[in-house]
Amino acid sequence: MGGFDKLYDRLILASSFHIVRFFIRYFVDCKVIGEENIPHGNGVLFLSNHLSAFDVFLVPWAIYTKYPNECIRQAGKQELFSVPLIGWFLKKIGGFPIKRGSANISSIRSIEKYIRESRVVLYPEGTRSIDNKIQAGNRMVGRIIKATKPAVVPVLVKGTEKLIPVGKIFPRVGAKIEVHFGPPVNLEEEFLNPRVKESSTKIIEKVMQTISDLS
Repeated sequence: MGGFDKLYDRLILASSFHIVRFFIRYFVDCKVIGEENIPHGNGVLFLSNHLSAFDVFLVPWAIYTKYPNECIRQAGKQELFSVPLIGWFLKKIGGFPIKRGSANISSIRSIEKYIRESRVVLYPEGTRSIDNKIQAGNRMVGRIIKATKPAVVPVLVKGTEKLIPVGKIFPRVGAKIEVHFGPPVNLEEEFLNPRVKESSTKIIEKVMQTISDLS
């Protein structure tokens, strides 16, 4: 599962997947919509809105359910990777640290590298929404898309803010949640724009609008 090289890492990933699947099956009313829009292979970027801490488990779980043998990477704020045990676990399940800030070159290069090598999940709003509305996406994500030209799959999660509300630790059993996958976004026109800043802005605006339209 997941394209990781070491058997130990693969076992940890598989165990994590089964724990999440068990929780979703028996404690959550979950619906996955648009599985047919999840592409096969590498060079895929999944961009999702962000409502709850559970999103970082839900979205990869839904992808792995269809393609259990493909590697998924997920960016997380650097501070989390400094926490004992949590940082270790995040790395084992495909996470990689990034510094929050629109112009951090090392973080941008890491994201671009993983997009080219595998499949990446990002939350372009940069933080969880406090009013459950989709916020503006970070323009730097648009620039990364322009540089790497992946298949960009819009993802909309619904209801996870009721499962683990902001500021809470323990989940609410029985919450109804959904994860929608839309068709890859056509960005050919935006890619042709030679003005990087303008093109990057239009790319992320189009993607965020597409995510919103999934509702």
